[in-house]
Amino acid sequence: MEFGSLFKVCRYGPSPLRNLDHYPLIRRQSNLLHPPNAAAAAASPTPRLLAGGEHHPLPTSAISPEHPFLSAHLLLPSPSPSRTDLSSPHLPHALAFAFLTQPSPLPRRLLVALHAAGARFPAFYQAFASALLSLPFPLLLPHPRARLLRAASELARAAAPGFAPLLAYLLRRVPFPGDALLLEIFAEHAPFLADEEPQLLVSAVFAFLRLLARNRLAPVRSSSECKSAKSLEECREKLVSFCVSMLQDHFQVCALIGRDLVRCLHELALVPEFQPLWRDLVVGRVGDVCRMSTPGWCMAVAITVEMETQLLFMMNNVKWGDQKRYQLWFARKHLMVPGGEERIPDIVRFICCGYHPTNEVIQSGVIARWAVIGWLLTGCSKGYVVANVKLALFYDWLFFEEGRSSVMNIEPAMLLMANSVPQYTDITNMLLEFLFLLIDNYDLTRKDAIARCVRSAFRVLVKKRVVPSLEPLTCCEKLSPLLRQKLVAFLSSSNPGAAEDSCGKPTDVSKETELKRRVCAQTRP
Repeated sequence: MEFGSLFKVCRYGPSPLRNLDHYPLIRRQSNLLHPPNAAAAAASPTPRLLAGGEHHPLPTSAISPEHPFLSAHLLLPSPSPSRTDLSSPHLPHALAFAFLTQPSPLPRRLLVALHAAGARFPAFYQAFASALLSLPFPLLLPHPRARLLRAASELARAAAPGFAPLLAYLLRRVPFPGDALLLEIFAEHAPFLADEEPQLLVSAVFAFLRLLARNRLAPVRSSSECKSAKSLEECREKLVSFCVSMLQDHFQVCALIGRDLVRCLHELALVPEFQPLWRDLVVGRVGDVCRMSTPGWCMAVAITVEMETQLLFMMNNVKWGDQKRYQLWFARKHLMVPGGEERIPDIVRFICCGYHPTNEVIQSGVIARWAVIGWLLTGCSKGYVVANVKLALFYDWLFFEEGRSSVMNIEPAMLLMANSVPQYTDITNMLLEFLFLLIDNYDLTRKDAIARCVRSAFRVLVKKRVVPSLEPLTCCEKLSPLLRQKLVAFLSSSNPGAAEDSCGKPTDVSKETELKRRVCAQTRP
């Protein structure tokens, strides 16, 4: 029998398993495999995995995530490495249930059963990991949550197939450092991960760097990210030690993060432990690292799974005009909480680098990426968060290379500036002013190279027809005259004809007047 069919989970119809007497076949099979102690069974109820509630189905319901585990537990209440148990199609869920519910210390027979099944059936580890992944982590009770990390540690120690997706899943779910075992797993297996699973190690380093950066200026003790820590200082020490050691020992792997690695380290430049690292290791390689775009899968690690799901829903399904209720829903859930506003720069980076809509989505009338970013930007109340959001929006502009970089990474900033001109001119002025500040001050040693990259970004945006021309930025009287003049001078500094090309072909006075009237008409009361 093929293993894929061998380990399919049996379900027992739509009726809930409220009473074992309703299912005599299940009872008889369970008694044959493991004769139960009736008195002990009556004295100890079946352990729960998930926190219940009035809006959650009962564990005996077929739609409950606990149902496959409970069903397997009824058939294999005490999994063992016996030939009968190893051949059971219910072993992955039964063993997972035992792992998550057994009191400490974990019985040795469960570890033996896990590795015996994995040795006998190569696909068993994958089935076991898939069973664990099916559980909604936020609803797990404290003991099963801790046990889930122990199971992940065992899979990682055995280098079992399926351990990498499980650790990646936990990396985006587990609030550090209450479950410090996760960090210990990455630290213990770092050399192996660097060789065999570099993407997983890179994801861990980036996730912890972003956690440090978010709590750098406004650490919040009640933040959900550190709620299980004995102290925020303990959280910080463990994170810093892990990140510094990984960057020192595995910098070539960590460089896969791309230019956002430099952005993180810039934000952490005043942290004493990172200063020698920045001075001795990173400075000489900044140019090479910044030329590498940060991959989308890496940016997704910096936000929660719920954030990603809800953002993608808004940008794929919500039509223009219907977005306010969804934005309020998102803000109440993720932004109006302690430490929530500090996540906005990472959300903006994810929108720019982690989600590139297809032409069908762009033409379907759903809310655009630039509009979501504009809403997030205007909702910031802290000055340093506003600055970080603008840096996140323009960061790819500073290192843009035609033919090497993706125009979709710089499209949201251009469209936000261009589309804000009619009614929200102050946003366009603010963004243009910040862009020029970045060009002049972000990296003085590479100022000319950054200026060339920004000019290239403007040129490619017009060439790719992201905007028909730069007329809204260079020719509208509603914008700051100083900024318009500075932009025209900047575009023409390397090529005298660049400013003329960006603003369209030369026009006479009447046509220029008509252009200004058309672009700025909507700003008039």
